[in-house]
Amino acid sequence: MAFTPSQSLNGSLDVNLKDYQHAARLFVDDQFRLLPKTKFLYHVSFSINEAALKSIDLVQRHRNEINMLVKSVDLPNFTINTETLNQYNRKKNVVTGHKYTAANIKFHDDNMGLINQLWQNYYTYYFADSTSAKTAGAYNRTATKNFNYVKTAYGFDNGSTLPFFNSITIYQMARHEYVSYTLQNPIIASWNHGPLDSSNQASHDNSATIMFEAVAYGNGMVTADDPPGFGSEHYDQTPSPLSGGTSLTASPSFASNASVQGNAQSFVNNLTSTINGYQNSQNLPSAPATSSASSLLNTVQQGVSGIQGIAFPIANAVSNTVTATKVILGL
Repeated sequence: MAFTPSQSLNGSLDVNLKDYQHAARLFVDDQFRLLPKTKFLYHVSFSINEAALKSIDLVQRHRNEINMLVKSVDLPNFTINTETLNQYNRKKNVVTGHKYTAANIKFHDDNMGLINQLWQNYYTYYFADSTSAKTAGAYNRTATKNFNYVKTAYGFDNGSTLPFFNSITIYQMARHEYVSYTLQNPIIASWNHGPLDSSNQASHDNSATIMFEAVAYGNGMVTADDPPGFGSEHYDQTPSPLSGGTSLTASPSFASNASVQGNAQSFVNNLTSTINGYQNSQNLPSAPATSSASSLLNTVQQGVSGIQGIAFPIANAVSNTVTATKVILGL
């Protein structure tokens, strides 16, 4: 292995060895400003046109719960249309337009069937098939009958003029802030109730593919009900019992230097008493020590190399009492 001379490599016992802190300086400094966001901090808000609902109860009572049952969602994806032109034998790339890639949303299939009701309201609003299927004889063979024999509507002939979804907004959150992506004029391009499998114990879900016409960006501070529905229902409002302090369990970043030194001294005192008690107990008449206990005792008596500033006790051949030495751990 190649050796690189360094002024830090010397025989002094005061040298502190540590790792480089490039990642910590990049991701931790300045209140985690450049720390990568996590995927699970998100919230989805559905703006549903109440005039399009068969059951108004779906929105008035369960609007926020629908928002919270999103298992996963795609952020908007864009495809830029480009074309390579020939400018006097020079290749020139130009932009001719762009299009939006459909977003996938996966829902938990809840026991109440709330997400199933959302789809049923959407489906029966745009398409007449499921309603007509409940009419006796609606799906009998009528291809040879006169046109006026068919009394029920089918397909898109359902008189739907208003959009079902006004918009769908995805909120990505971090550090008590959010960035929002609002999908304008969204429609469901596909719906999948998902397979059932008696050998699979995973939770069931429903998935939808959403097409939209534009994306509006926004940002703001996360507060109660902003994003809409976030922190208002089914949200744990109980304060955490954890608190800062000067005890050994407290984080050093919340304690003063004096407190840290005091904690370190207290730790050394307790450690010294423990070692003294253990060593002195070995002098009492007892059954022969096991091999593992003897190995542990030998290790303690011989000392551990490579740990700076810590003195381990060594048995004194003259006295039956062993005393450990208290050392401040580099503070």
